[in-house]
Amino acid sequence: MDEFEKEVKLDFLAEAIQLLNDAEQAFLALESDKNNANLMNEIFRLAHNLKGTSRAVGFGDVAEFTHEMENLILKVKEGHIQITDGIVSLLLECNDHVSVMIKMLNMDLDSRFSSVEIIAKIKLALTGKLESVVECESIAQTDNENESVISNSISAEDIALLESFERDLDAPGEVFSNDQKEERARSFFPTEAPKAILELVPEKAVGKVSDLPEHKKTATNKGAAEDDSIRVSLARVELLNNVVGELVIIQTVLNQHRDEIHNPLMLKSLSQLAKLSKEIQNISMSLRMVPLKQTLQKMQRIVRDTSKALDKKVVLEIIGEETEIDKTVLEHLADPLVHIVRNAVDHGLESTADRLRSGKSQEGRVSIKAFHEGNNLVIEISDDGNGIDPKIIREKAIEKKVISANSNLTDDELVNLIFHPGFSTKAEVSEISGRGVGMDVVKTNIEKLSGEVKVVTQLGKGSVFKVVLPLTLAIIEAMVTQIGEERYIIPLGQIYESLSPTPDLVHHVNGVGNCLKLRGQIIPMFSISSALQRPMKEKSIHEQIAIIVNSEERNFAVLVDDILHQQQVVIKKLGNEIKNQKGFMGSSILGDGRPAFILDLIELFSGSMKKKKINFTDDVAV
Repeated sequence: MDEFEKEVKLDFLAEAIQLLNDAEQAFLALESDKNNANLMNEIFRLAHNLKGTSRAVGFGDVAEFTHEMENLILKVKEGHIQITDGIVSLLLECNDHVSVMIKMLNMDLDSRFSSVEIIAKIKLALTGKLESVVECESIAQTDNENESVISNSISAEDIALLESFERDLDAPGEVFSNDQKEERARSFFPTEAPKAILELVPEKAVGKVSDLPEHKKTATNKGAAEDDSIRVSLARVELLNNVVGELVIIQTVLNQHRDEIHNPLMLKSLSQLAKLSKEIQNISMSLRMVPLKQTLQKMQRIVRDTSKALDKKVVLEIIGEETEIDKTVLEHLADPLVHIVRNAVDHGLESTADRLRSGKSQEGRVSIKAFHEGNNLVIEISDDGNGIDPKIIREKAIEKKVISANSNLTDDELVNLIFHPGFSTKAEVSEISGRGVGMDVVKTNIEKLSGEVKVVTQLGKGSVFKVVLPLTLAIIEAMVTQIGEERYIIPLGQIYESLSPTPDLVHHVNGVGNCLKLRGQIIPMFSISSALQRPMKEKSIHEQIAIIVNSEERNFAVLVDDILHQQQVVIKKLGNEIKNQKGFMGSSILGDGRPAFILDLIELFSGSMKKKKINFTDDVAV
């Protein structure tokens, strides 16, 4: 396979992902809007494009399967097969099957696939033998509302005509000008051809839009609009961001030596350089930003499948799907969102019978709202279920020995136990939940992204899960600290406050060690020096600085020799020797040119917190 052929295939795979995402959303919409002729036309277009393009680039297995899928869609479109939950489920299953093939081809372009089982299901549906599928042979005569749809339907002959046209246009050794392409399109498709088939004419076949019949202009105008954008590989964006990162570092170095510059012109130029650097940085970062739309729309499928498995009626509302976030953050966001949304349907919403008994509508509601708040992305997942009962949480926590029977936790602290590993209130284990995995994974993954997740609940009213994430992980605000002769960077998002541990604040807690007693709360103290096995300066604990770390489980303090300053730092990836070391999230270059590690204090001391596990709300000896 030469480089050109490889590039063509990879381009198709990238486009196919978007086609499949669009198809999934169309199938889901079809379930609630069965008589939407435009929607059926769009579904057929997507399937046909997928089939034709996969065949053109040489992915025979994909083309063969999507041809069968297209046959099913055609029968549905013509009204010969009734749209039922079973048919929609089969179409979604077909879409999933193609998605798997595309993912495998992305890893190995020579992958081969068997689609025998799912094609057998399609054959059953085509013959009316699939469960929940009803053949509607008389629909054309009885349903006047669909007359216009059926009159414009695409027959098997029309599909063959279109395929013949595509093969003719792509014939080896044949090169056509735009005028020649237009002439061939006119010869293949007479004016009396169905509108639906004309809408599927490939854009590459059209030369002069203004001379074409009105019904051909829609597709070509869309292609013209796409000329305003280009596809750029993520590797190039990363390269640009790395260069911009170096620019930020140089700017930091210059700023630290600003006092040494006395030439007014140089100082003015330095200020202009700082302004331009900031603009370039903003532009560079914007290239990494992508809308949440695709990820949030996937939640439609999660809600549908989960609600049907649980026999619940659920309506999903999505607000703010155009909100943007760094692509790197987004890639790690999907799994936590899936867990939260699935839990909202399973745990949060009551059964239909329970909802009716409590005076609620039989349809439960789940809402996903995304918006920017400062330099953060906020996603709120809410439900109108029964809320989380702290009493039930307490009983389960005692039963599972997560807390002791005499623990005196507040309602908020009890509710947050849902993030404890292995914790579940489900009495029975199902395919959906009950194993005690999920919410602890959500918390861990969100914290790895330097974010946090909170829950607010009200009995009888529902719950809201609030996920807060930084918009980007490439450049962050941080504190530069000193430990002995070395410097370490701590993300500002992890720091709650810093203070001098004066004698009146430091107390010894039996079984724990030195702690801070701050505003009535006992906060355990740890030494970064001990964790990293690096010596600190020789001075007493009261001469050091205590940084209070904002941890969802419980705040704790770490001791450093000094806090030098706050600055923006560019996160650099770690080498293979250290990237798997616990507590290191990256490295950066400081203003004086020295390298420094960026620490994840929550991860670094998570083990220490577990070893010193204690109910700090109980009475302790200080």
